[in-house]
Parts: sequence; C-alpha cells; structure tokens
Amino acid sequence: MSVNLDSLRELDINELPFWPRPFRVAVLVLLAVIVLGLSYHFVLADELKAYQREQTKEAQLRQDFESKFNEAINLPLYRKQLDTLNENLEVLLQMLPNNDETPKLLDDITLIGTRSGLKFDRIEWLPPQPREFYTALPMRFELKGEYHQIGEFVGQIASLDRIISVKNFTMQLQDGSSSIRLIVTAETYQQQTLRAEP
Repeated sequence: MSVNLDSLRELDINELPFWPRPFRVAVLVLLAVIVLGLSYHFVLADELKAYQREQTKEAQLRQDFESKFNEAINLPLYRKQLDTLNENLEVLLQMLPNNDETPKLLDDITLIGTRSGLKFDRIEWLPPQPREFYTALPMRFELKGEYHQIGEFVGQIASLDRIISVKNFTMQLQDGSSSIRLIVTAETYQQQTLRAEP
C-alpha cells in the first residue's frame, strides 16, 4: 500500500476512525507511548525511587539487626571475658605500689643491691609524671660492682612482685679495675582509675 504526502495532508483529526489502518495504529501507538511516559514520570518515578530507598534502608536495618543479635547471643561470653579481664587487671594493679609502699620499694632495691655485693652511690625518686591512666614514678640509682653482681641485681629486680621497667641505663668500666659503674633510670607506676563496668 503506497501512501503519498498529499493523502497525509488530507487527513483530519476529527475523522480518525476513518483513517487508513496503518495511520490509526501509528497514532494509537504514539498516544500509548506518550501516556506511558507521562504516567511513569508523574506517578511511578517517585514511587520507584522511594522503593529503592526503602530497600537500602531495609538492608541496613537487617545488618544492624544481625549485629545486635550476635552481640545479644554472645553477651554472656562477653561478660565472662570482662570479668576475666577485671580479675587480671586486679592482679596487675596489686603489683603497682601505692603511696605507702613507694619508700619500701627503694628499700627493697637497696637490699637486693647490697645482697648482690653492689655499692650504691645514689638512689632517688625523680618527679612524678602524670599520664592518661596512670602516674609514672621514675627513679634513678647509681651503683658499682662486678659484671656478674650487676647481672644478679637486674635479675632480682625483674623478679620483684612490683612492676618496674628500666628506661635507660649506662654501664662504664672503672679505670684500672674490673668494677663497673651502672647508672639506671627506671619507672614504677601508680594507677589513677582503671575499671571496666559491665
């Protein structure tokens, strides 16, 4: 079927039912596409975006729920671990000297040194150094003795039931003898507040 441009110009919109079949179908398809496009734009587009947002929100809520569910299931285990940590912390805190025990700590160090055969030139507390959770109590001592005596002294210091960490030390061989001069800066600690609540 051939259609020329003159016949297209003769078509009147009021006579649409009487147009040739291909033109009627083309107009109906065009109208359907326009109606569907406008419907999607004005009705479905916003709903589709809202639906996608709700799907994302649902996935996030599901993840949150699973995380909280796992925490709830493991809560007795977490509480048991917290109790164990607090018990271990108490043991460690008992190894820190309190205000009454700090002078005794220097006495213990002096006693260990003299039993090892060392001679103390100086032993003193340095100014306390506050830190975030504890206060560092630095001490400095200078002593003289033989190499093995110093080794025995350091080993016995390490076995004290108080926490002492050696920060700096200097060893100097004395002129004309096998005696060694040891200068040590060490720290012990006092707790400020370290407790975890369940």
